[in-house]
Amino acid sequence: IFFNADNGDKLKANFEPNKETIADYITNLYTNADKSTIVGNNITYNYASSVALMNDRLGGTTTDLDGGNIRYYGESPNNYIYFNCSDYNNQTSDTCELWRIIGVFDGKVKIMRNESIGSYPWANNYQNEWTKSSLMKLLNPGYETESVGGSLYYNSSSGTCYKDGSTTVSCDFTSVGIKNKDTRDKIAEVTWNLGKCDNTSDLDKAYKCEREPATSSSKSTTWTGKVALVYLSDYDYISYLHLCNNSTCISTNWMEPILGTNNWGWLLTPYSSYSGSAFAVDSTGYITIDYDDDLIDVGSAHDIVPTLYLSSEQVIGPGDGSISNPYKLNND
Repeated sequence: IFFNADNGDKLKANFEPNKETIADYITNLYTNADKSTIVGNNITYNYASSVALMNDRLGGTTTDLDGGNIRYYGESPNNYIYFNCSDYNNQTSDTCELWRIIGVFDGKVKIMRNESIGSYPWANNYQNEWTKSSLMKLLNPGYETESVGGSLYYNSSSGTCYKDGSTTVSCDFTSVGIKNKDTRDKIAEVTWNLGKCDNTSDLDKAYKCEREPATSSSKSTTWTGKVALVYLSDYDYISYLHLCNNSTCISTNWMEPILGTNNWGWLLTPYSSYSGSAFAVDSTGYITIDYDDDLIDVGSAHDIVPTLYLSSEQVIGPGDGSISNPYKLNND
């Protein structure tokens, strides 16, 4: 605060606005907190329990305990944030959607919506190639000429969407889509990993396989875009290194109530052993690739929870991250 004399008998307070980016703020929360270690699959991970943040050590590929991505973990961390607001100068539950912060990745904050926008197929062509999927085209800009689903979510529009792998239905994203230019300007275009995973029981392997090169030159290993879904590894890391195929994961995973619904929730990670399947979170909260022993088809409709990265210059505003007082972004 700086005080300036005004006519010799008054003081005027000028407040210097907060210029700390939200990525730096979360990183500092983790850095400045006391740490404890947990060992999983012979890899030691650093945990800052007072702020519910951990370091994933890039799936154990770095020797530095603090050399990886910083993630929120546990059942109920204070990682709520207002986003997709109609008025960023008056951020409330009436003007904004509630989203959740997944963590800090390469200097950018990754967030996901706190609830689904509806149930849609992962792909209409029955192939688990995200770069060609109908869902990718629904969520992202640049596909407005597509007659079915093209960019409807990104442009907050209505039209026709795929109901499953072959049939269509009327759909309306005017109330749940990206509301305005202010929000679109806050979304970073980044490179997403499209590596395919097997039904692995190793947490660190999930992170690694998402980043492995494809076995065929015709398959894409990365995609550059704005809106996608949560990775398999994003879901797994939350539960104190308990892979999400047991009750411990379900009871300690803040994403479970969002993705583990009766409609199930799609993940971004494709299944490596079958070209028509991707991972999902089932109604019990378990990660799965099958339904009653039949592989999930990407043409099936399951809940869609948009996930994205904030542009790196986003400055944090008021809020403590609790559900009653979510973080806010300065609209400078």
